[in-house]
Amino acid sequence: MEKSYIEEQTFNSVDFRKKELAKGDYENCAFNSCILSDCNLTDIVFSDCTFESCDFSMATLGNTSFKGVNFKNCKLLGLRFDECSKFLLSFDFEACNLSLSSFYGLKLKNTQFKECKLEEVEFSESDFTHAK
Repeated sequence: MEKSYIEEQTFNSVDFRKKELAKGDYENCAFNSCILSDCNLTDIVFSDCTFESCDFSMATLGNTSFKGVNFKNCKLLGLRFDECSKFLLSFDFEACNLSLSSFYGLKLKNTQFKECKLEEVEFSESDFTHAK
């Protein structure tokens, strides 16, 4: 199956449980009020993308790449960030709910968690040097 390359597109209020997000590389894209909960995001690459008011709860992140991604006002419950691709992994969170998620063993220096809810989150063996 050929992977798509999507650049500088905006996705507004899309329910990706009904319309599957195409496998591929997303660069400089904006996702606003989208539903990605319970979606399989395996092998998708997000580079310099923004997610605002999106719901990712319980999405599958096997080998998903997040490179320079910003999450704002997102619901990210129960995500296994430790299953993401580690290559160039970087993201920041603002006003997000990350409860019950796992960052086990990740090196995420300088990551920002601004006004986030982080209840029962797994940070064991992680490196968050200079994180805020």
